Amino acid sequence: MDERAEVLTQHFTLGKLFKYVTPSILAVLLASLYTIVDGIFVSNFGGTVAFAAINQVSPIFMIIAAIGFMFGTGGSALVGKVLGEGNAKRANGLFSLLAYVLIGIGILSSIILFFVMEPLLKVLGVTETMMPICIAYSQILIPAITLFMLQFYFQSFLATAKKPMLGLAFTILAGVTNVVGDAILVGVVSNGDPIKAVQGAAIATAAGLFVGGVIPLIYFVCKNKSLLRLGKPEKDGKALIKACGNGSSEFFTNISGSIINIVYNSLFLYMVGDIGVAAFGTVGYVNSIFTAIASGFVLGVSPLFSYNYGAGNEDNLKNLYTKSLTVVFIFSAVSTVLIEALSHPLASAFSHGDPVLMQITVDGLSIFTLSFLFKGIPTFGSGLFTAFNNGRVSAIISIVRTLVFNLATIIIVPLIFFYVFGSSYEAAFYGVWYSVVFSELFATIMTFRFLSKYKSKYKYA
Repeated sequence: MDERAEVLTQHFTLGKLFKYVTPSILAVLLASLYTIVDGIFVSNFGGTVAFAAINQVSPIFMIIAAIGFMFGTGGSALVGKVLGEGNAKRANGLFSLLAYVLIGIGILSSIILFFVMEPLLKVLGVTETMMPICIAYSQILIPAITLFMLQFYFQSFLATAKKPMLGLAFTILAGVTNVVGDAILVGVVSNGDPIKAVQGAAIATAAGLFVGGVIPLIYFVCKNKSLLRLGKPEKDGKALIKACGNGSSEFFTNISGSIINIVYNSLFLYMVGDIGVAAFGTVGYVNSIFTAIASGFVLGVSPLFSYNYGAGNEDNLKNLYTKSLTVVFIFSAVSTVLIEALSHPLASAFSHGDPVLMQITVDGLSIFTLSFLFKGIPTFGSGLFTAFNNGRVSAIISIVRTLVFNLATIIIVPLIFFYVFGSSYEAAFYGVWYSVVFSELFATIMTFRFLSKYKSKYKYA
């Protein structure tokens, strides 16, 4: 066996597993810090309206970038399985095919979004005050969409290529680029102007995406010591469809998550105004940290499941499953306690001295954070079935979790609170926050049912 593949088939202790997935976790976490760093600088140097504006625009870009997630997670599951079967040539051909198609989709997406962004923002109810700020921010990021997609794509494949540390290095370099850009362009050059602040943040983000998307592209084009290299694509339309099917859950998770963010933004805009969107933006950033860590873990462990499934190693699958669940349980509990304890300093980082914004954010965080007890299992379950190339079950978990449960609870729970606790604004407001907790609880119950149903088929328990 190739020594580069031996790592994928070793018997993992809890410590070894954590060490193996840590680079992937850090890579995804640092990538998610782009918008968080932008938010901190914009909220403090551009003001509440500018902060609310970038939170209105960001979900749109995440919907487009979800294609990169789909190709990355779905493609790496397929390629990892092919590598496990011992067909390195076909694995490289499929890896190349997916990369080239993704680049084409990214370019086309930028062209389309250039023409529809302003009408789309009007449909979403963006106020006249926020509109010019939203446009200023989006016009700079639209040409960088392909880089956004490529960064997510290569994050997945660097783990499959047994180069997670290299993926981490690329992400750190991209993150440093973004932070330095924000410090200079937003913190100094903008001089408190909201338009200049969001433009500076967008330029800094685009520069970071260039580093995170182009440098890995160059690495895989050149001769390297990893398991994968970009070259002649495998002409296999069925494999392309299979990869998209595998990654459809991650695609729909990001799309539906962004749709839900848009719904929440609209609700808070209606109930509280710009300050409500800003408060939800802060809570969303904290949520994105949790989600990034959970997704990074799944991203790191998925190639292990895919490879051992392809190699028929049942003992390793059972060991990986048990250890992974243990990590998820511990992480969920610790995160909930930690964020509850840090709700005030986290809120203050984005409130720039506004007491009303501070209070709304703290109230929201104290409730929303309870959902962290349940978010880890659906994330892991969906990623696990993607690793087994079962895109159907993975997609069901993601779609039902994010669209069905989220949309249902965001309507029903506030109404229940309104009825039980009295017909007041506070009852409905808290009901909106609690809707996420109930949604994730239902998703966890559903995921455990799928895990129990398929354990005999995939031999992981």
